[in-house]
Amino acid sequence: MMQKYKMIYVVLIFLMYSSSSRPEDTVHNTKILEDYLNTIENMSFIFEQYSPNQEKVLGWMQIEKPNKLRIEYKGNNDLIIISNDNYLILYKAHDDIITSLSNDGPWNILTKDDLKLSTNKNNSVANGIIESTREMQINGSNHIFYKILMRDKNKKLLPPIILHTSTKPFKIKGWTIYDNKNQGTQIKIVEELSFNNEQIKESIFKLSEKNRKEGTVWKGPFNKKQIARRLKYKN
Repeated sequence: MMQKYKMIYVVLIFLMYSSSSRPEDTVHNTKILEDYLNTIENMSFIFEQYSPNQEKVLGWMQIEKPNKLRIEYKGNNDLIIISNDNYLILYKAHDDIITSLSNDGPWNILTKDDLKLSTNKNNSVANGIIESTREMQINGSNHIFYKILMRDKNKKLLPPIILHTSTKPFKIKGWTIYDNKNQGTQIKIVEELSFNNEQIKESIFKLSEKNRKEGTVWKGPFNKKQIARRLKYKN
């Protein structure tokens, strides 16, 4: 089933690049997506992730607008991803190693508030450009695939994100983010959670020194064991 889904997704993305809906349909679909995304304040869900030449992994993502995101993975994968207004933090929990990057990428379509989308690349006000859309039927249900080019802080267009939505109801089903080498990391939402919707705390989107030293770094739903840190003795 996993390989079948992956193959279907590859075919859909190929179709997405090779053909698209009529211009008037793309404009209509762009407005629907913009309105939908601007109604979302937070999201919490379990997802499957497929990366090039890697096995499927299961993860949890919590989004809180504006600009906040946290990702954890099930099992032995110790990567934690946290974003805030300025940075995207990649934290390898077992080794206690932090890498900080600019929070400026295609994923901002999910975390930015007051999002403005356009089909016109010359629209300098738009945060993202919908280059094309593709409407398809999957298992008897209507779906839309959007090819989106988000802008960074310098208004430069970033590599594409392919966003997949259902139509009845209109919901995000997943996405594929491409890098500069045109390799895609694919996300499929498998379960929406009420986790955190009632108890979102600012600490979810922070990584305190105390938590790092104690190894109490997990906030997600996977019941992962806290990390036993080795004591450091002074000579």
